[in-house]
Amino acid sequence: MKQKEIALAGAAAAAITIATKLLLSSLKSSSSSRDGGREEGIHIRVKQSASEILKQADRMIALSQSVHDAVAAVPLDEVSYETVIAPLANLEAEEFAVVQGCVFPSLVAVSKDVRNASAEAEKKIDAHNIKCSLREDVYLAVKAYAAKKETLSPQAQRFVDRLIRDYERLGLNLNADTRRKVEFLKTTIGELCIEFQQNMNEENRRLYFTEEELAGLPKNFIQDLKTGKDNKLEVTLKYPHYFPIMERCKVGTTRQAVAVAYDQRCMNENVSILEKVVALRHAMAQLLGYRNHAEYVIAIRMAKSPSKVKEFLESISKRISVLAAKELTKLRAMKKAEEGNDLFGMADLWYYIRKAEEEEFKVDYETVKQYFPMAVVTAGLLQIYQDLLGLKFKEVPNPQVWHPDVQLYSVSDSETGERMGYFYLDLYPRDGKYTHACVCSLQPGCVQKDGHRQLPVAAMLANFSKPTKEKPSLLGHTEVETYFHEFGHVMHHICSRASFAKFSGLRVEDDFVEAPSQMLENWCLESDSLKLMSGFYKDTKQSLPDDICQALMQKRRAFAGLLTKRQILFGLFDQSIHMRDKAETGAILKELVPKVMEGIPMLEGTNFSASFGHMTGGYDAAYYSYLWSEVFSADMFEAKFKGNVLSKSAGREYREKVLAPGACKDAAMILRDFLGHEPTEEAFLRIYGIQSPFSIRTGGSPGYTFAPILVILLQTMRSVSVSALSFQELLHHL
Repeated sequence: MKQKEIALAGAAAAAITIATKLLLSSLKSSSSSRDGGREEGIHIRVKQSASEILKQADRMIALSQSVHDAVAAVPLDEVSYETVIAPLANLEAEEFAVVQGCVFPSLVAVSKDVRNASAEAEKKIDAHNIKCSLREDVYLAVKAYAAKKETLSPQAQRFVDRLIRDYERLGLNLNADTRRKVEFLKTTIGELCIEFQQNMNEENRRLYFTEEELAGLPKNFIQDLKTGKDNKLEVTLKYPHYFPIMERCKVGTTRQAVAVAYDQRCMNENVSILEKVVALRHAMAQLLGYRNHAEYVIAIRMAKSPSKVKEFLESISKRISVLAAKELTKLRAMKKAEEGNDLFGMADLWYYIRKAEEEEFKVDYETVKQYFPMAVVTAGLLQIYQDLLGLKFKEVPNPQVWHPDVQLYSVSDSETGERMGYFYLDLYPRDGKYTHACVCSLQPGCVQKDGHRQLPVAAMLANFSKPTKEKPSLLGHTEVETYFHEFGHVMHHICSRASFAKFSGLRVEDDFVEAPSQMLENWCLESDSLKLMSGFYKDTKQSLPDDICQALMQKRRAFAGLLTKRQILFGLFDQSIHMRDKAETGAILKELVPKVMEGIPMLEGTNFSASFGHMTGGYDAAYYSYLWSEVFSADMFEAKFKGNVLSKSAGREYREKVLAPGACKDAAMILRDFLGHEPTEEAFLRIYGIQSPFSIRTGGSPGYTFAPILVILLQTMRSVSVSALSFQELLHHL
């Protein structure tokens, strides 16, 4: 019997097919005359006017409505794969690029009118999607088909199972009144999250300082600043200004002013929005039978429960406290020596860490930057990924893009020549653009209803310093790591070989999605790969010197305690607000910051949750994922790449076993298949010099190490004759 994937057949499906084709032809014809410059296989429209965006959104909503209506109209005793499951799968594949064409401009468009129209379109589409996800008639049709227990391919069965799971996580198995409440809450939450993100994107506060107040900053940084009011130098709160000042400015009051302003971003607008969102999320979780939003979110992640997450974060926090305290003592002494006091605050952290690293490892980060001009880093990074994964990238000349800075590349398999997909690079800051680094999936890689494979398309957004007439864009080492990390997400999306859009690329569990890219950050700490990505900007044949490579590799463990504590702070804050019915974010932070950060207080008059975009950008109750997945990334690197980061055979295995499945398999299964064993925390602990005396593992999740195990073992040895016991009997006593 032929296994079913995504194919329409039979008279019952014909009506759905005709309606869908008519609406899709309308969508495509509306863009074909304007988008002649798009590459073959790219369906997303990346450059539209405000009115076009809104029209496309309306057409897409109409298409989706017609498909859902047709599925719902199928009598429950006549349901089939072709009349119920395939139309929903096809719709998801077809609409993805159209929807992204409507909502992506809010992050990148030059025109504020276009960004506003995109945000409006996103609200309309989200509201429609929520209505569709809460349609009981469609849910009953899917449920009726599932009850037939037909033999399907593994991916098709997974798709059906996920449909039912997702419907029931929205209460479709509950009464009508509950469903109406869930719909209202979900719609309101979505609108508030969009507003939160839009406020962040539009933030444009400026600060003004004299040159003396910016002492310690490089001359070229000072020269590039605009002159503002009172003839002072203008500073923004974007990354290219914020990080250099926090890391290099010798004037403590300037660092304090910038740090406070940075953590005050959008406070007036976004604190109340986030606190409303938290309350609404809690209400919705309880309607759906969960104790809180964290429990609702984590139930389908690798961690499975908030208690496991809390245990994970607090265990690591406790075990690195001695290391973090030792690091802080050193930084306080440095501040006292330089500024005459040791009242250490968050505004001092980056400055003295940078200073301590330069003294200990004899590395001047301004010198390091001169070896990382953007063009050399990009060329080296692309070459490493091509060689490692068996791919070939080719820049597309004169592409249709949303800004002149943007580049487009095609991707193909280096051996077979098969086209794999496309990616955009948008690497420099501008007003109105998304202010962080991220990767956006613009088009899914999946099998279309005609049997042909749709090519995946992704865009990487970053905010690296722009080149000037005198000097190219120069990246700091941490920016090189960010670049390599984010491009790892691009490759995850491009290399996915899922049949269904629902399982394409980055749609893996949230607490695994960062692991592949975190593993790839190791390439920024190894001499072989560093030399490929570096070249002195005045003579690019001079790669990074060996002594600097060694220093960068050694500094990985430097201040790991405090920096890991900072990640734990974000994770615990996220869990804290999402395990209660309402959250006074400022009060929670005021208590949590010094508790986690070894006594360093929260900056007075601030509330960084107002610009904590993860809380409204899909990482709610899931920020722990960064540290959680770092455990897996360390295990993957040590098992396959340590000592040979340029191994083509290991790279190909990584592509086939980790990237290609997308979300077709559970992350735990992907990891076991690649590693050949259950993942553990041992490799992660070894990186930071933390030894694990005894490890335990449960449920395929990371092991947790507890010193009391040794105490129990010693007590057991005293109470029984160990020599007379087998190892199994000893475990029985434990």
